[in-house]
Amino acid sequence: MKGFFLLALSLFLIACGYHFESARPSRYIYVPYVEGDDKGFLTSALIRVLAEKGNFQLSSCHADLMLKVCLFEPDEVNVGFIYAGDQDSNLKRVISSNEARLTLHAKVTLCDSAGCCVLGPFDVSSSLSYDFEPDLISKFPQHYFSLGQLEMHTLAQNAAFPPLYYLLAEKIIDYLDHSW
Repeated sequence: MKGFFLLALSLFLIACGYHFESARPSRYIYVPYVEGDDKGFLTSALIRVLAEKGNFQLSSCHADLMLKVCLFEPDEVNVGFIYAGDQDSNLKRVISSNEARLTLHAKVTLCDSAGCCVLGPFDVSSSLSYDFEPDLISKFPQHYFSLGQLEMHTLAQNAAFPPLYYLLAEKIIDYLDHSW
């Protein structure tokens, strides 16, 4: 009889739309412009990730917490190389890069409404590899060595930045969710 009563009570609560809140109350967080992010790509990625899956609610005023982020200059390292060719598609002994790894570094601090540091500062970095057509290579009739992206270096690098900003924002918010 007791089990039937508990089952009926739980069905009644579910049917009425009642839901149990999480053990942690949600906190309001303010995200100012990221220092070093001239075009605002990381700032918008942080706001997007917070809105999608953070344990915090965004607020521009009356926020409990403030997320301060300082973005450093990106690092780029060439990780893939090929031999260059001449007009007749004959390979020369000149080596040219065709793949690079782009890395972003940020210093993150979580402050309370009074400006006191609650968490951090901690360093977060994220990297992304991309390939491109080297500038030194003559036009091959077919792109034998390309892994997909057939753009010149600068264009390929510009295309790699938006997903990299999003990856960095996900790492920052995941760290906050798991340590707060």
